[in-house]
Amino acid sequence: MKILRRTALAALLVPLLLAAAVPPGPFEFERLNRRYSDAAPEIFPVTEGLVDIRLSSPSNQLTVVDHLVRLEPGPGGVHTAELRVEFEGRGLLVADIDVAGFGTRMQDQVVVPRQIANLEGRVAVQRVPEGYQLILEELPPRLAVRVESDLAGRIVGTCERAAQLSQVDVGCSGLDRKLSSVVFPTPRSGEIYLLEDSDLTPAERERLDAYLGSAGPR
Repeated sequence: MKILRRTALAALLVPLLLAAAVPPGPFEFERLNRRYSDAAPEIFPVTEGLVDIRLSSPSNQLTVVDHLVRLEPGPGGVHTAELRVEFEGRGLLVADIDVAGFGTRMQDQVVVPRQIANLEGRVAVQRVPEGYQLILEELPPRLAVRVESDLAGRIVGTCERAAQLSQVDVGCSGLDRKLSSVVFPTPRSGEIYLLEDSDLTPAERERLDAYLGSAGPR
């Protein structure tokens, strides 16, 4: 799959939205159920009281186990899509922590337990010689993913020790809950992607072309 933007999370989400373009839904497309390496390098920071945590994941793997998709054509060739995706994985999570001016770095291998995400979006689809061009019109701005590791407990312990030393309530109590999941930014509106013909089987391309032809501009 050739992607026209570096954010690899789009490789997991946007093609699945396109896969919905077969009437009626829901449908599943076999080549999209696969492993994605370094699919989510960008993570939103966590803030609680006087605690700031910058998170990153320099290496990770997410596997799409199953997906169901629905799509409905709308005005101007923009399609409304509903995606239900089941996934799991693992990766390295790095936390740069600042507790009331005290800084440290922690990291751990985390497990992404099998879970289901539901997303709604809007995408414009156009047939091009290499495959299908997608222009993202709308997605939820973030995707929360549950993770399992001992990193949250270690961070809370560091926070509590820093609070004792500084004798200030820095805000440790809500960290355990906030660190039970990591939140990723989704691709932004207006970004363009290319789904190559090789990512779909001949039968899937035929049905997709038929759908686009029947939907037409509105």
